[in-house]
This record gives sequence, C-alpha cells and structure tokens, in this order.
Amino acid sequence: MNVKLIYLGLFSASAISPFLIPAFTPSAMACTAVDVGVQIAREDKRGIQENNVSQKFDPDCDGGRVVNRSVQKCRSGRCIQRRNSEQEVRRSNHGRRSNIKRPKIGVKVHVPVRIQNPKAPRRPFED
Repeated sequence: MNVKLIYLGLFSASAISPFLIPAFTPSAMACTAVDVGVQIAREDKRGIQENNVSQKFDPDCDGGRVVNRSVQKCRSGRCIQRRNSEQEVRRSNHGRRSNIKRPKIGVKVHVPVRIQNPKAPRRPFED
C-alpha cells in the first residue's frame, strides 16, 4: 500500500510541476510592457492614423508590468487620429530585489482599420 502512495505522490508532483516551475524561472519575473492601440476610421477620403508608443524600463526592474489598451473610432469625411502612449515600468517595492538580470519585454501592437464610405450611386439622366 505504501508503494502505491509513493507512486501516486510522484505522479501528482510530475503532473503539477509544469505549472509550478515557470514561477521560479527568471523569465516569469520579466519586466513587461504591452501596448495595444486600435484605430477605426470610416471615411470618404483617406485620413491620418498615427500611433506613437514609448516604452521605458527601469534598469532595476524586478518583475513589473504595464498594459495599455485603447480604441479610437471616427466616422467622418476625413478622419485624423493621433495616439500617443508612454509607458514606464519601474522596480517594484515588494522587497524581493535580487541581483538577477530580468528580461525586459516590450510589445507594441497597432491595428489600423480603414473603411471607405461607399460613393453615392449615379442617377441616370431623367427626361
């Protein structure tokens, strides 16, 4: 009976280990900045869609993260959409500072969508 319990314990530990081990690796403590910007324009003439993103990381960053999501919508003859985003990831004050260099991961996603308004149909000449 004790052998069965040992086997069951080893199986349980091996089944759970893929979920626990990443928590102890340096990549799990990465400094991460994610910025997702969606700009949707429904317009007659092609307008302007600009997306300017700045991401800064503290050299002593120890597992911080910043996430920013935004959506801009415009329905006009000509849309002008300008988006500026500044992100800064600082070191945390959780007392878990270490001398391990953490990776710094910056992700910038820009999704520009343009929909041209249909032109009015031409009317045939009327007599």
